[in-house]
Amino acid sequence: MSEQTTFMQWRERARSEIREEHPQLRWLLLIAGAVVVLGILAGVVVLLLG
Repeated sequence: MSEQTTFMQWRERARSEIREEHPQLRWLLLIAGAVVVLGILAGVVVLLLG
């Protein structure tokens, strides 16, 4: 549970910093997150089919 809390705190801090200082980095972060999620889904599908 503590890991979850720290991650949530880190995410909130990172998001607020990005919003204030570097708005264009928000898109980079969103794209990177989407790529990670797609990679995980692809890995799950490969494992299930293989």
